[in-house]
Amino acid sequence: MGLGLLCILCVTLFNAVWSSSVISSGLYADPSKAAYRDADIACDTGGLAFYRNLLRSRQTTRRIPHIPSYSRFPRTFRTRRAATGDLSRLWQDGVIPYQIQSNFTAHQKAIFVSAMRHWENYTCITFVERTTEPDFIVFTQRPCGCCSFVGRELRGAQAISIGKNCDKFGIVVHELGHVIGFWHEHTRPDRDNYIQILSENIKENHDNNFAKMTLTEINSLGEEYDFSSIMHYARNTFSKSSDLDTLVPKTLTADIPEIGQRQRLSVGDIIQTNKLYKCPSCGATHQESSGTISFNASGGVTKQCQWRITAAYGEKINLNITSLTITDTPDVCSNSFLEIRDGHFKKSPLIGRYCGSKLPPAIKSTGNRLWLAFETKSSEDSRFAASFEAMCGGKINNNAGHLTSPNYPDDYHPNKNCVWVITVSQGYTVGLVFDYLEIESHDDCVYDHLEIRDGGDKNANVLAMLCGYNLPAPIKSTSNQIYIKFFSDDSVMKRGFSLNFIAEIDECATGTHGCEQICINTMGGYKCDCKLGYELHSDGKKCEDACGGYLESQTGTLYSPSFPDTYPPSKTCVWEIKAPEQYKITLTFTHIDMEGRNQECEYDYVEVTGGAGYNKPYGRFCGRELPDAITSDSNSLQVKFNSDDSVQSTGFQAEYFIDKDECAVRRGGCQHTCINTIGSYMCACHNGYTLHENKHDCKEDVEGCRHYLNDHKGVIVSPLWPKYYPSKSNCEWRITTAPGHRIKLTFDEFSIEPHDQCVYDYIELFSAPSKLLGKYCGGISDVPSDIISDGEELIVKFKSDDSVQRHGFQAAYSSVCGGDLNATSERKTIYSHAKYSDQNYPNNARCEWTIKASPGAKVSLKFTTFDLEDGKDECGYDVVELYDGVKEKNKLLGSFCDVQLPPKTVTTSDKLIIVFNTDNTVTWKGFAAEYQEVVA
Repeated sequence: MGLGLLCILCVTLFNAVWSSSVISSGLYADPSKAAYRDADIACDTGGLAFYRNLLRSRQTTRRIPHIPSYSRFPRTFRTRRAATGDLSRLWQDGVIPYQIQSNFTAHQKAIFVSAMRHWENYTCITFVERTTEPDFIVFTQRPCGCCSFVGRELRGAQAISIGKNCDKFGIVVHELGHVIGFWHEHTRPDRDNYIQILSENIKENHDNNFAKMTLTEINSLGEEYDFSSIMHYARNTFSKSSDLDTLVPKTLTADIPEIGQRQRLSVGDIIQTNKLYKCPSCGATHQESSGTISFNASGGVTKQCQWRITAAYGEKINLNITSLTITDTPDVCSNSFLEIRDGHFKKSPLIGRYCGSKLPPAIKSTGNRLWLAFETKSSEDSRFAASFEAMCGGKINNNAGHLTSPNYPDDYHPNKNCVWVITVSQGYTVGLVFDYLEIESHDDCVYDHLEIRDGGDKNANVLAMLCGYNLPAPIKSTSNQIYIKFFSDDSVMKRGFSLNFIAEIDECATGTHGCEQICINTMGGYKCDCKLGYELHSDGKKCEDACGGYLESQTGTLYSPSFPDTYPPSKTCVWEIKAPEQYKITLTFTHIDMEGRNQECEYDYVEVTGGAGYNKPYGRFCGRELPDAITSDSNSLQVKFNSDDSVQSTGFQAEYFIDKDECAVRRGGCQHTCINTIGSYMCACHNGYTLHENKHDCKEDVEGCRHYLNDHKGVIVSPLWPKYYPSKSNCEWRITTAPGHRIKLTFDEFSIEPHDQCVYDYIELFSAPSKLLGKYCGGISDVPSDIISDGEELIVKFKSDDSVQRHGFQAAYSSVCGGDLNATSERKTIYSHAKYSDQNYPNNARCEWTIKASPGAKVSLKFTTFDLEDGKDECGYDVVELYDGVKEKNKLLGSFCDVQLPPKTVTTSDKLIIVFNTDNTVTWKGFAAEYQEVVA
């Protein structure tokens, strides 16, 4: 397999979900985008052949310095281990340059640094802040969660993603293991000798995470299988349940630790890394603030040793050679010598190469690292000894850099007194930006503190005296120098501080900024702004009329920024439309085209609110479907436009007009109900009454009543309800719903003059004009609990004679989906839900239609629109299922979801069954379909 990239979900410590989104790789290789992916394994096309060419096993076992003392495991087998093998994909000289993106917190950055130091402490791997190196890693956050390439990608910057819940020390150490060049331990070709894979417990579609590689794909450099490797899966990784194992060791003894640890490198991890990168057999990494180094080499034995001394940022290292006995030609030192370099590796600037017995002068690094190499080929004994100490403070001449307290990110030491003087180029000032501060707290900072002065010495004016935990605002000097002093007493120790410094210049003062109206200087840059009534153009420099505002004119037009061109990202506009008292506002959309579908509109949207404090929502709109006209309940409306930082469209346009609400005062003189209309008003009467000739008063309706209802739900009542109904009533309600749906009627109250045959007062229910569903009178116990029509229309008739009257009835009606439909040669339509085109389909719908054709004929079904929740390949959320004749699995014609139109369907029998089910979360527009009979 190719050395591509490995995306690790790290499910041993948290739950993570794969994102299938394709994103821009930006300025670096993105491990979320891969040509090949096997669950958490992904490879780029250029690397698919890499593991075909592997290193041969190096059989020499070298002594590794600083093996952790917590365990040493018995070496009973000589087997292979999951290590990388292409020399071109190893990091040259074991040096891995890195950058950390600024979106991470100081705490997260400290974890990354600690994880890198952990690898450095036990191996010859070195992590350095990137300067000009062409290949380097970038700590970032990608959709894959915790993921990284395996080895060096050879394409410049490459991402190591530390996503949500990945910022744990052990997980970062694990991810860095992939960067260095390791696959998962359980993928080794010999793994079946050591672990058992329990496939029945693995989550569906995750089996490939447990694929075994071949001998030609993995080289383990002769190292044994390592149960304790930080690169090993845990027992329940990708398990269907946390109490089920997916892989278990075959030999459970006291010598084999629990697999899947994410605490530290194992002995095997350390040995393997040092073999892979040919680390010297002697030497060490020193990260302590002071210590000693010594080495004795017997004559006649060739030795090559290396030591790396690393101090905190802003510290320098004092090194004293206290003893030296190395036999070689003086001033040449070509065969046996002690070499010291000012930096992190063998190509750093040479300080000196020493041999003989003359002690060199004290050595001081210019940065926070020193590199020592000891080599002897002499027949005589050679030895040396040295002491070192990290010294904080000093002069820093640089235009940008990083500075931390001693020992950061660990606690600083007591009794520290560190002074730095930072000098940048003439014509610039020094800017300080803090990303962490944790210094013993005191109101006056009299104990531990950080003192910052505006100049190059201790007598300059104080800019800040800092302690505690609150990050200060950026600090700027007035000259090209700044004085920084860190002091700690002998008691409480904290983590300290971390800051970045830059050469700062006021671009606004130079006149080259390009801002049209206002220039605002910021730390490390500048930004443009606009005067009141204007806003910044998308180019960041020009100004244009501001969107939003306060509107009082009788009519007007609103539109999104840049309409009819695409609106800018990350934009918010608010319009307030105010009318006089007793007036209302009508808003009509003439265009809308915004990201999203008119569901929750969580990305880009236009939102209309009204009422006191604009707390009454009239709707949030997006997509391309024009909303209905909106009329305010009061004399004000607020329209808010919002766009996020991604997809942009043409936006919206809307017109408004202000109209007097004649109904606002004494109902406009109407006795019952006043209805405001554009430019006027009209009166209406309650059920059982009719409007008087004067168009304002209401009188009892003695002529009868007729009602036509097409809402998907509502309430009907007898005349004069809840009073007694009048005599000689003759009322009719015709209730219709969408094609393919039925009407359900439920009586809440029922009191009609009783009779065995209901010959006096009664209700009759009809499905379609002629089919009688029932005739009822008496009390509530005399009517069914629910009455459902056969088709899309229900007729309710109420009659009373001239004698006894009662309270009458109150009933609720609603649309229900499903039912039996007859297919004919005429093309008919069926909708997913009764409010199709007005609202999305409801949650938890359970609908079943049976469409019947004549004997010997077939049923044809063609969807004209289709918009359901995307359930991926299995349609596991909202789904339409089609059955041929009977609802059995072998008669299933297809299951459909998402937005693609299903194919035209023709049954082989005379019956088609449509099943529509939705879950309890996301809903969309639904579907419309045409059906008809097809003669065989």
